[in-house]
Amino acid sequence: MMDGLNRITGAFVGGVNALFRGVSPAAVLLVHALLLAVLVVAVYALVSNQRTIKRTRNRMIARLLEIRLFGDDPISVLGSFGRVLVATGAYLVSSLKPLLFILPIAILWIGQLAGWFEWRPIATGESAVVTMKLREEISPVAGPVALEVPAEFLVETPAFRSLDSHEAAWRVQAVRAGTGMMKCRVGNFTVKKEITAGDALARVSPQRVGTAVWDRILWPAEHALAKDIPVSEVRVDYPRRSMRFFGFEINWLIALTVASILFALVVKKPFGVEF
Repeated sequence: MMDGLNRITGAFVGGVNALFRGVSPAAVLLVHALLLAVLVVAVYALVSNQRTIKRTRNRMIARLLEIRLFGDDPISVLGSFGRVLVATGAYLVSSLKPLLFILPIAILWIGQLAGWFEWRPIATGESAVVTMKLREEISPVAGPVALEVPAEFLVETPAFRSLDSHEAAWRVQAVRAGTGMMKCRVGNFTVKKEITAGDALARVSPQRVGTAVWDRILWPAEHALAKDIPVSEVRVDYPRRSMRFFGFEINWLIALTVASILFALVVKKPFGVEF
């Protein structure tokens, strides 16, 4: 099921990014912020009880004004503070239904966006570490391990093996732009992992992991590794992507969240929605 959901959200995110090919990553991220804002507002318009939200919000504001007006009367302030808590709880309950629709979609969407905006492909001439993690019962020195890379890459070092972490690692260099499949071998078993090089905005897959639900949300780009194989994880240490907005370097997730809130405040009026 998770692989199917990841394919759908991955196709959507990839399609949006393809439409804006050649545009700066920051501008593409703002497009996603706008689309996410429209989704949130549309769900609120369709699912929420706007009368209840408006009424509970107005009550909450009224209770806050009571605290301000009767600030010199401790008993009244305590009573108003209690009523603020009750009104806040009612407001949260009235907003819960649309959130139940929005959160799963938003989480899958953000998981896909991370592959585009949290990391970047390995630049030509740049090196990165590829790590194959074995299951705890398997020693990385008990048998042969090897890494085969596509033509766009070169393996620079022999395998470094760690008994403590049950890992084998190699340093690879990108010789030209492109995406291909590596082959990590332990004994007679082979597992494949995508690796990407280049300078353009492209999706990267830092880790290929197992079937745990949260792992599939965090690392959705590739199929899950089966439980009955000797490899539990393969990862590529891609460089972090630097995102600049108005001359300032800002984390992409913070920028997405702030921009989505601002866009939602702008588009809520045409939808007739109140939060």
